[in-house]
Amino acid sequence: MRWKFWKPIRLVPDESPEEALLEHPAEPVAAAALEDPHVLRIGDETILRGRLRYDAPEARARLDEALGKLDVSWFYERTEADTRLTVTHPKAPAIPPEWPWNLAGFLATAVSTLWAGAYLEGAPWDFIVRDAGRLADGVPFAASLLAILAAHEFGHYVAARRYGLNVTLPFFIPMPVLSPIGTLGAVIKMKTPIYTRRMLLDVGAAGPIAGMVVALPVSIWGVLQSPVLPLEEAALGIRLGEPLLFKAIVWTVGPAIPTGHELFLDSVAFAGWIGLFVTALNLLPIGQLDGGHVLYALLGRGQHWIAYLSFGSLLVMGWWWPGWYVWALLVLIVIKIRHPPVLDPYLELDPGRRAIGWIAVALFVLCFAPVPFELG
Repeated sequence: MRWKFWKPIRLVPDESPEEALLEHPAEPVAAAALEDPHVLRIGDETILRGRLRYDAPEARARLDEALGKLDVSWFYERTEADTRLTVTHPKAPAIPPEWPWNLAGFLATAVSTLWAGAYLEGAPWDFIVRDAGRLADGVPFAASLLAILAAHEFGHYVAARRYGLNVTLPFFIPMPVLSPIGTLGAVIKMKTPIYTRRMLLDVGAAGPIAGMVVALPVSIWGVLQSPVLPLEEAALGIRLGEPLLFKAIVWTVGPAIPTGHELFLDSVAFAGWIGLFVTALNLLPIGQLDGGHVLYALLGRGQHWIAYLSFGSLLVMGWWWPGWYVWALLVLIVIKIRHPPVLDPYLELDPGRRAIGWIAVALFVLCFAPVPFELG
């Protein structure tokens, strides 16, 4: 599971608009190139926004050259009527300063998922003190799961950096022994607020889509390698819920399953199934989950009503799988139900982004299982 704490934007009007504009390092450029420039302060960052007077390639090249000499990051947004420029000071560091913690968390998670993978392959839970060499048995599971989680998080990271946003690298969360998969996932933290619904859609949808690009072939490969066992042998395991996408994979590439038998997922197929499950969890259309970001980008305040309905559905589904009660508690305490506003909620999505947003919604439907786990 993974959360990103995108907090509501609070503007600090500690000075007049004219004073704020004069203090921004890009003010000389803005005065010549922008119409209606204005500056906003959010935390430690100063954000200059305005409409380009001239949008010719030569004019933008000169503007890029001038901005490249300053301690700023910038991006353009095209609309039917004009092109808007956003300039943020200070510029985000090329390498996030927290990288040693990111690396330490990843290495610890690699070890804990190797342990979980070896356990899934039949090693006793305390094998690490008896025969540490069996840790290699967990490589297929650990590599598959970490690849899915990394693709998901770096999808967010790359999309955010394309806008020059200040964002951390993924923090992987190890959970040895207590978690059957050895991890609680990964999280990135946005230090720069999201300015527009376009940015929200790009950053929010990039993670699930990138993760799915890896989870899909992992699931297919795992299903191809998974054995078909008689029910009396497979009944000892945990029965997994079957999202529509996983059912389609099994039906398309899986082996024939005779009467009285069942497909028993190997560790790689299980990692692929977890990838689909994590995608569905993150795409719940609630608060600051990826699904909340995507739905707010698509519907604006209409996301609030769907979020309340989804939260109520968690409480109902908890009757069949109590884990949904845990998620409901996390929503109330951490994730929240309603998505906070963006700086400019009026900049509409273009058709391409709307299509990507609805693809993300479709992924949620295809990857969601109302009862993910049941014994026997």
